[in-house]
Amino acid sequence: MIKIDFSFYIAVLLALFSRQIDIYLAYLIAILIHECGHLIIATIFKWQVEEFKLSAIGGFLRFKNDLARPIYQSLFVAFGGVVFNLIFGVLLIFFGGPPSLIYTQFAIAIFNLLPISPLDGSRILQAFLRRFFNYKTVLNITKYFNIIFLGVFVMGIIAFRQEQYFIVAILLTILVGKFQAAIPYIYERYKIQSDRY
Repeated sequence: MIKIDFSFYIAVLLALFSRQIDIYLAYLIAILIHECGHLIIATIFKWQVEEFKLSAIGGFLRFKNDLARPIYQSLFVAFGGVVFNLIFGVLLIFFGGPPSLIYTQFAIAIFNLLPISPLDGSRILQAFLRRFFNYKTVLNITKYFNIIFLGVFVMGIIAFRQEQYFIVAILLTILVGKFQAAIPYIYERYKIQSDRY
């Protein structure tokens, strides 16, 4: 099932009005490459797609029984998007692609490695922690990582005077807030999936 969040339409309108549509298109291409990376690796492990959601900050794939999958599969799927962005970025450099498209491939890859939910870095962190802790503890640790690294991200924006990323910080703060509120639901989902899988 494909869903398009209302925030995506707002982002497109803002890009049009600010005459930044070419940059936003490059960003969208990078997101689609990224999600294709997740999808291809997940397909190798026979994961089934439950939902694809496109929002202002990116794309989000949800898979059936994703929380109860083996740790190594979760790691490969989480890294899939980043790896595909890096490969595509290198190919664009080799074939002389547009600089904006090259930049967005690497920017999306690096940004997604931040250990902040719902980014891939958070999923990688959770998969790693699952080797040592039960899932409820993993979610609680993730909650604190979200706050710490979101704070670091915002301070980095301020320190390096990168005001253009404030909108990203705001959207990320909203998503982190949603994740924090959904932790009890995520844990219940995990228990149900663990019983089935």
